[in-house]
Amino acid sequence: MVRAKMKVTELTTRAVDLYDHETKKTRATTAEVVKLSAVSGEENRPWSQYTPQGTVELHITNPDAVKQFAIGAIYYVDFTPAPA
Repeated sequence: MVRAKMKVTELTTRAVDLYDHETKKTRATTAEVVKLSAVSGEENRPWSQYTPQGTVELHITNPDAVKQFAIGAIYYVDFTPAPA
């Protein structure tokens, strides 16, 4: 497992087309884009000894999930192998 300490650096709204599996139609809606960037600190030393660089971008269409993120908030992001 690799753990990265990351900070929310951007929250934006984008227009997207989502496929609805129930109606079998595409509909226009919006997605909130949450961008996280790596921050310096001991937590990131195992994968980046000097200046950690990396981003994670999430496109979220669940309003309750979006509420979990705020500009400047810091999170751990764990990368754990998963079965294919």
